[in-house]
Amino acid sequence: MIASQSAQRSALGDTLRLAWMLAQRDIRNRYASSYAGVVWTIGVPLLFALINVVVFSILMNGRMGVQYGNIPFAVFYFLPFTLWSFFSDVTVRSTGILREYAYLINKIAFPFWVLPLIPLASAMLTQAILLSITAVLMFHYGVPLGDTAIWFLPLWLITVLLAVGVAYAISALAVFVHDLAQIVPVVINIMFWLTPILYPATLVKEHGALWVRSLIMDYNPFYYLVEMSRHAVFGTAPISVFALVNLALVALFVLFIGTELFRKLRPGFADVI
Repeated sequence: MIASQSAQRSALGDTLRLAWMLAQRDIRNRYASSYAGVVWTIGVPLLFALINVVVFSILMNGRMGVQYGNIPFAVFYFLPFTLWSFFSDVTVRSTGILREYAYLINKIAFPFWVLPLIPLASAMLTQAILLSITAVLMFHYGVPLGDTAIWFLPLWLITVLLAVGVAYAISALAVFVHDLAQIVPVVINIMFWLTPILYPATLVKEHGALWVRSLIMDYNPFYYLVEMSRHAVFGTAPISVFALVNLALVALFVLFIGTELFRKLRPGFADVI
């Protein structure tokens, strides 16, 4: 029994090392192999973010509410955007990750359940850059870290679990439904605007219709991730442990559904790809 458990741990360690090796190769292919790779994967999202900051800092002037009235809009936006960029990057890339590595799927002994994990490394690199920009902005504007800033770490982990769960589900479905490569980016874009990243949630509470408030605030886990990340880092409100636990349970449920769907559809991958 002990020998069997040791062998399983060794096999898992070897598989995770393989995943890390593939992730490193993925980063080199995306960033080091061409100058355009850096521009498209980091420069374009950053330009998009800067345009949003310039435009919405004007539109949101005087409309940030009591909680965020003293927070510069650039800091208000960039902090939750770091979480969103990670989730969206992993989700969008998952639509084609199995086809991208189709030559490995046909190898019987290859543990291709690691393939949906490959985009995590490059997404984390982009997120690290955005977090660095957020830190610089907070220093520039003199925004101090809240006493509850440590709670940002579990919120980040919940985001990772959500992204992995969705990635497993979408990567498996995309093998059989090719249109997901076009559908998922559109859905992600809609979700971005339905999440209070560019605007404070108070605008939705005060001016949104009941069904809009329900869609944005009740059934959208990213609403809670966005608001709680701001409250944690800026110290604008206490962190609800109950809400944090519920978010973690939702993330674990999504992870379970995603991995189970991947496992159920896995036998058909080699026949389709």
